[in-house]
Amino acid sequence: MIGFNLFSCLSESKKDETNSNQETTTTSIENTVGERIDGPANVRDTINGKIIFKLYDNVLVESTPEENDWNVIGIMPSNPKSDYNENLLKKGVKILVDDQVIGETLHNVEVIMGLSGYTHKNNIRQNTIIENALKSHLISTNYSRKIEGFKSFIADFNLEKDEQFEGLVVYYKYENWIDDPSPMMRIGLVFENDKLISILHSRSLIIKETTDHKLDYAFDCLTYNDVSNTENIVKRFNHFVNSVD
Repeated sequence: MIGFNLFSCLSESKKDETNSNQETTTTSIENTVGERIDGPANVRDTINGKIIFKLYDNVLVESTPEENDWNVIGIMPSNPKSDYNENLLKKGVKILVDDQVIGETLHNVEVIMGLSGYTHKNNIRQNTIIENALKSHLISTNYSRKIEGFKSFIADFNLEKDEQFEGLVVYYKYENWIDDPSPMMRIGLVFENDKLISILHSRSLIIKETTDHKLDYAFDCLTYNDVSNTENIVKRFNHFVNSVD
């Protein structure tokens, strides 16, 4: 797997030197959607390895769960076939995503599903990580759980709506495609009668006045302590994770 260590990585004794005049993204961000790079960023083939391409500031990436202060991140390039030599994105081309320049290659880079590799956690804007943003949102609203107060959060992260669970509405974001090309939920906000009663999550998440229930397949279900039908909620969602193909 291609790995990378981005510009602001603090695992080395000093930051990478980079040209202050290099190109950066200028497109405004209407909503967060997911993790954004704090760059410009040097991208490496392995932890502290050689620089193989660069990503510009605010580039949207997918990420795997943090492990030992590192994440695997990925992008889906949309470069034309002329920029490739079989499955290698050629050295010296601008990296495109949805026809927007988001970086450039310094070496030939292998592309399988996408470009992916390792980056230190400090190279991802912490407020664009959905778990962090959810906790900040709850604090800023004094832990209000009315659905009305979540509209901006739902829009900012482009959460999808699921009404397959009778009596419940779930707004969710998928996990990353790097670990699984058919991912399950990363975050699921579960509302009953327009009030947040539960949070499904695949990554570490601690929320005030909730109890965490372990589901199958390394999935968790937080339920608020004032919810009376906790056992039923946990049972329904455990059945759900076992029924998903």
